[in-house]
Amino acid sequence: MANRKRNIQVKFYVTAEEKELMEQKMAQLQTKRIGAYLRKMAIDGYII
Repeated sequence: MANRKRNIQVKFYVTAEEKELMEQKMAQLQTKRIGAYLRKMAIDGYII
């Protein structure tokens, strides 16, 4: 783990409904890793 590229953890809480929405959007992108999906949305997503 010492050679880990991403060594800072970020945590947050969601409701069951929010988690379901994230899973639905992940399915559209055909990704199974929530960390990869959330990183992509946080870095490349739209600012509203």
